[in-house]
Amino acid sequence: MRKAKFTVIAGAIGAFAAVLSLSGPVEAGTCQSVDAKGKGKDIAMATTRAQADLAAKAAFIKGKVTQTSTNCTPGPTKVVCKISAVVCPK
Repeated sequence: MRKAKFTVIAGAIGAFAAVLSLSGPVEAGTCQSVDAKGKGKDIAMATTRAQADLAAKAAFIKGKVTQTSTNCTPGPTKVVCKISAVVCPK
């Protein structure tokens, strides 16, 4: 009985190792998703600030923005805009 349990456990570990070997490390230079946020008194100012935040983040990871999606939400005193983007290497 003990030998059978050991064989099952060893088989499970082997299968797990095989899965890990198939999924290699993430390659350097792949695209990344980035979120940026800006606040302002109106949508134009909040969007401008969010775009500046996105540009700074893209420059930091030395990439180029390829896709964006902007969502602005008016609050009681300020508008908050969030930009979701994909940044790929230059």
